[in-house]
Amino acid sequence: PPISPTGSTTIRQGLNGEVVEDAHVGGHTLCGEEFAPNYFNGWGDRNFDGYEQVNVQNQTNLGDWPCFSKYYITFPLDSIPRGKTILSAQLTLYQFGNSSPQDAFDSLIQVLTVKEDWDEATITWNNAPYAWENVSRGWVGVLPSFPGLPGVTSEWDLSRAVSDAYRSGTPLRLVLYSADSAMHSGKYFYSSDTNDYAQTSRPRLTVNWGE
Repeated sequence: PPISPTGSTTIRQGLNGEVVEDAHVGGHTLCGEEFAPNYFNGWGDRNFDGYEQVNVQNQTNLGDWPCFSKYYITFPLDSIPRGKTILSAQLTLYQFGNSSPQDAFDSLIQVLTVKEDWDEATITWNNAPYAWENVSRGWVGVLPSFPGLPGVTSEWDLSRAVSDAYRSGTPLRLVLYSADSAMHSGKYFYSSDTNDYAQTSRPRLTVNWGE
């Protein structure tokens, strides 16, 4: 809307006491090797509560499904003053690596909304809520080596998704997924559980609002 911005709110785990739950589900970065060779003995029920690093990965070959991984995150919106108009919102993640850099390609990572609540301590591939709507997408490149802290920024425009959640009085619940076809598509990011010394590497939602 044609309104001048009058304020901005940044939401990140630990910043101003905010709690931003996140978790990934699937094979993590090792393709679920702890459940090899049959993978039906626990892969789908594996929980990664407290992990400081998360992975988004997919590929065409369904025989490699133990490598699939997607990422859930929920941002509370209570710190945005009530009665405002959301003008723009941006999700920022910090990438620190990827699968097999010499063989990897850029990934188009999609952000989708989720309607149901979930628990970081219990979410798994088998019980994770379904996606509701595809709201954004962005390219994430290949890192040939570790870039150092805080990592390389990847950003997604979530203006409408935040506006919808804000007006309905609900948290912003998201899942990140890639429809990659190539092997070694995994892109590694820091999570909300990243140690305090690297807290600036945690996922961040920046919201600009007006009267």
